[in-house]
Amino acid sequence: MEPLGINFGLWLIEFVIVGATIGLPIISLIDLARKKLTGMSLAIWVPIICAVPVLGSVAYWIIKPTAEGNV
Repeated sequence: MEPLGINFGLWLIEFVIVGATIGLPIISLIDLARKKLTGMSLAIWVPIICAVPVLGSVAYWIIKPTAEGNV
């Protein structure tokens, strides 16, 4: 595959980028559903994670919202 300009290093980098772009938001949305958030916090987190997948997911994992604020 070297004549085509595709080597293992390039393939590995692309795999990590695509995995982070697709996998991280999916994992974040699943965790968001498990926390059973309701109301405004759910209405804010879902569009952020979907609109800006990697940055929104990283922000979600840094902030780690809890269901306690949704009483």
